[in-house]
Amino acid sequence: MKKFLSKIKSDIWEICVPLYKILIPFVFIVKILEISGAIEFIAKILEPLMSLVGLTPELGLIFVTAFVINIYASLVLFVNLVPVIDVSVAQITILTTMILIAHNLPIESTISKAAGVSFIYTVLLRLICAFILGFILKLIYFNFDLLTETFKTFFTIKPPPDGFWPWLLDQSLTLIYIFFIVCTMTVVLELLRMVGIEKLVEKIFMPPLRLFGIQKEAMNIIIVGMTIGLQFGGGMLIKEVKTGRIDKQSIFLSVSMLNLLHALIEDTILMILVGGHISGVLFARIIFSLIMSYFIFMIYKKYSKSNLSIQ
Repeated sequence: MKKFLSKIKSDIWEICVPLYKILIPFVFIVKILEISGAIEFIAKILEPLMSLVGLTPELGLIFVTAFVINIYASLVLFVNLVPVIDVSVAQITILTTMILIAHNLPIESTISKAAGVSFIYTVLLRLICAFILGFILKLIYFNFDLLTETFKTFFTIKPPPDGFWPWLLDQSLTLIYIFFIVCTMTVVLELLRMVGIEKLVEKIFMPPLRLFGIQKEAMNIIIVGMTIGLQFGGGMLIKEVKTGRIDKQSIFLSVSMLNLLHALIEDTILMILVGGHISGVLFARIIFSLIMSYFIFMIYKKYSKSNLSIQ
């Protein structure tokens, strides 16, 4: 038991220290972006692109809030704007699906960078893929007259507290919550190792993951990312990478996949609750993300072979 607790304590320290080095500064950076008017400015720039995916400028502002800050900040705006504009279920599904692909980019891209994948690459990957998937959904929903009924929301969310100190308390509680999530996941993963469940999970998931060029050493990254996401699982992701057991290809490809497809349970349920249709927020997102992940693997493999031939 003493050895078990010592291992857990060591793992939590190794996970939390690099994670909080990213999260704490970005809490203030994101707040500055929020109050400086940067979100409205970016939304204005992206307005023509929003029309390409069938979204109004108001919905575009919600999307920009999601990728600059996070999902929950965008939902506060969502419940205030959506009831006063005329939008369809199809438009809300396009919006919520795009948000699931591209949200919380400053923090999650910095976590990806700490794991060894370029910040600019992850930002561009998620934004480009969000718009591609949004455009595909628009073509499907609009051309086949699907989900055309007017959207009505019954979702409510408490707005964030006014003032600096209430905001700081709210952010501190979030950081504490992340700590408890890390502790829980660390204990669960260690127990899974001890009882041999990890090997069973590995046998189930490894054959399909090999199709995407990901080796078994990256299994923990995939499990953590798919279940609790990049922000909550970021420290564990960084720790696994720093062990040196995961090859460069698996790091790049697994982090690329997780940037497109993570927190499958919590985030999907949340977007369905606010009105996104399951056809977009779950099925289309999974299929699209897996296709894109395979496409990235093919490009990576070709690029690696080209480098080898040049050398």
